[in-house]
Amino acid sequence: MDRLIGLRSFATTTVVVLAVIRVLHVGVPLIFPDTRPGPAPVASLDDVQRRVGFAPLLPAYRPAALGAKPASITVSFRPRPTFAIVWRGDGQYLSLTERQGGDRPEAPPISQPLDGVADSAWWMEGSQCHLVLAHGGLWIEIDTDLPSRDLKRLADTLTRY
Repeated sequence: MDRLIGLRSFATTTVVVLAVIRVLHVGVPLIFPDTRPGPAPVASLDDVQRRVGFAPLLPAYRPAALGAKPASITVSFRPRPTFAIVWRGDGQYLSLTERQGGDRPEAPPISQPLDGVADSAWWMEGSQCHLVLAHGGLWIEIDTDLPSRDLKRLADTLTRY
């Protein structure tokens, strides 16, 4: 009989300890957002604002060759909430990364302002074009192998989702 009481006590203690660990595992990231892991895949654009705290900007212009749906949507939480979306199709890609606030993303010394786009810098590495710009409190980085003439159109058509 004493063994049964000891087993019941052990089982109760084990269940309580596991429950406390689970509550901490789920609760700490809610209280301390900097402890959240990332990057995390996101199922739809509707979930992005809820997860990162800002509405993403998407270019209304996207060549049909990239396809209608993005290849991936991810969010990360450190050091600042960040949203990234990538389209791929027919050997071409378009990658858009956005984060709220913080320091300006690095641009190489060869970068230059994009005509008609305020607070921007663009450059090429081989066949890849890169653009960094500030828009509506967000730092936006665009990487693509689309022609460089498309960068301005991508930047001009950025709209809130």
